[in-house]
Amino acid sequence: MPNTISLAGEPRNTSTEVLQTSSTEKIGNVLLLSSVPPSSKYTGALMLHSMCQALPADKLSCFAVMTPGLSSEIHPDWRDIPYRHRQKPSESHIRHFPLHLGVIESYIKEQSVAKFAVPRIAEEILAFAERVGAQKIWCTLEGQTLIRLAASLQKQLPLPMVAQIWDPPGWWLRDNNVDRFSRAEVLADFAKILSNSKTTVAAASWAMAEQYKQEFGCNAIPVIPGLPKDWAFEPAAGLNDAETLTIGFAGQLYSSEEWNCLMQALESVDWKVEGRPVEVRALGRTFGLSAEGRRNIRFYGWRSQKETLHILSECDILYCPYWFSPKFETESRLSFPSKLTGYLASGRPVLFHGPSYSSPSRFLSEHDAAMQCNSLNQKNLIDAISTLVADSALYSRLPLNGTKAFHGHLTEEHMQAQFLKALKN
Repeated sequence: MPNTISLAGEPRNTSTEVLQTSSTEKIGNVLLLSSVPPSSKYTGALMLHSMCQALPADKLSCFAVMTPGLSSEIHPDWRDIPYRHRQKPSESHIRHFPLHLGVIESYIKEQSVAKFAVPRIAEEILAFAERVGAQKIWCTLEGQTLIRLAASLQKQLPLPMVAQIWDPPGWWLRDNNVDRFSRAEVLADFAKILSNSKTTVAAASWAMAEQYKQEFGCNAIPVIPGLPKDWAFEPAAGLNDAETLTIGFAGQLYSSEEWNCLMQALESVDWKVEGRPVEVRALGRTFGLSAEGRRNIRFYGWRSQKETLHILSECDILYCPYWFSPKFETESRLSFPSKLTGYLASGRPVLFHGPSYSSPSRFLSEHDAAMQCNSLNQKNLIDAISTLVADSALYSRLPLNGTKAFHGHLTEEHMQAQFLKALKN
């Protein structure tokens, strides 16, 4: 899932008990169908774990159709719920033949999965759903297998469904080199799922909820990744010291063009801004690095949520890149980077580097909660950083507004309330 912050899980939050007792009576037994179980190992699994905390354990079951190579271990909070997992067919295609032959190769593989593997898995899920007494399906629509499974279940189970969408499906299909004929079939299934009167969409952003309501006529509710409200740091009043400048980054590095622009921009000024040496601090599970010139990067690796927030809170500026490429226009407009939740909770000013039409840019502009550079021009990017360093009033205003935006829209409590709203529809 491209648009996420790499954070590890924390103990179960007991503050949701009021939500559970007052808001779950109409929901019934919920079967979670996803590519990972709720756990602390992966970003998507962390969000699932946080959302599951809004439900009593006796109302939850999980069937994970696992992405190959990922751990099937479920979070200790959910070890007693009905749980089953099996491996997902590979969704990525390495084409061994050129041009049209490669397209045919991909299509044959996809048709084989659709006609043989998916029905077998669907039968397992149907039997599991009957055994646990499922009354509602909560399905993460990520990848062609889960989309096909959701479409199959809708035909065979007369149950309401909450379709959890973190990114528009086109990104995954392109990134995994799926042929255009199979893509068209999967997107048609996706449209049928969202157009079904029994489907409620848990959308990744406000923009996604708006568009899917218009496009598919569905009930779409924005469910944005959140963190506990009492984890937020006090807004910073100024830079950490008078000599250095630290720029923080957390999460998956999927916006490579934008990241390279930052690296080249810093190289162009010899890694000094307003006379201050610059250090970039990066947090995440993996972080591919290459350099033809000087780099000053400190890599922290994977850290827990609280430790990540603490490290971010000690940086001067937090860098949030997002796609400029027209290839990713849909994803940029409709997705929302969960790293932004952590950034705004850290109490430090955010430097957003992405197009003005993107979902995060619109959100940040509405709340005056970030310095923005809406181009890939290196000078403009350095100017934005310099302005943050030189303008003390701006530097203190942005994190203050960011903290307000976090408490208003991006807390875990708000996310869970939105999730329950989706489940009750």
